[in-house]
Amino acid sequence: METIDSGLLQRPVVSVDRLCGMALAMSEPDPVKNGGCPSKGIQSIEIGARLLDVLIETRQSMRLKELSERAGMSPSKARMYLVSLIRTGLIDQDAASGLYGPGPKALRLGIVALGQNGMLRSARELVTSLGREIGQPVLLTAWENRSPVIIAASEGTDDLPIAFRIGVQTPLWTTATGVVFLAFLPAATSQSLIEADCPPDERSTIEEEVARARKDGIVFRDMVRLGRHVTLGGYGAIAAPIIDRNDALEFVITVLVPTAGRKKPTAMMKLLGERTHALFRAQEGR
Repeated sequence: METIDSGLLQRPVVSVDRLCGMALAMSEPDPVKNGGCPSKGIQSIEIGARLLDVLIETRQSMRLKELSERAGMSPSKARMYLVSLIRTGLIDQDAASGLYGPGPKALRLGIVALGQNGMLRSARELVTSLGREIGQPVLLTAWENRSPVIIAASEGTDDLPIAFRIGVQTPLWTTATGVVFLAFLPAATSQSLIEADCPPDERSTIEEEVARARKDGIVFRDMVRLGRHVTLGGYGAIAAPIIDRNDALEFVITVLVPTAGRKKPTAMMKLLGERTHALFRAQEGR
């Protein structure tokens, strides 16, 4: 088996889109009523929160000019607030690109907030129970700016020859997990990602696989690719979407299965599909 550079899956992630959106929303002013009148607040915090609002609404990192315009303030004014928000850890600036996005404290706040989220609790319970039932590694991923990010893992992932750590990005184009995200994210978002980032020689194949995933509701790949020329030998992956009550993609659950000398794991695919559908029906009260 080819030696795997574990750095491919251990790059730290500053934010998870879903986590940080909820965390940053916690920064919005809450006008507590006293006798029918809003309590006094700190205006500068409320102004700075407009920058956070933009990042929540756009769900992408931005340059100073665009971020300030969307927040309705001059670049010089926005920069002063950004300096303070960076110091607090709520916003981070990428050293290479100069883009501003949610910071590490936003991630920590988001984890706390999502701890109270029933959908996440149910998804984590599914990861744990399914992993124990089938005896195979199970991962739960959420969507960060332009990449899937691991937010939960079952017991047994430590036995793999590479670490699938919480808060780590996984590849988009080369994994079953990535294809499910492309299939069930908003169509405009997926198409934009494909047009902007997908290698030209792989675009038609990816588009066909995405269309098939939308139809089947599940993806199987007989190889776990961590890069163009790096694979996790002996394993394939089955991935399925976890959909919320508004028919929007919340998470993707992925099962890693041994493939050496084995046929397509149709029984495992059926089981995963049944469990994710059951989770959807449970939250709907069906």
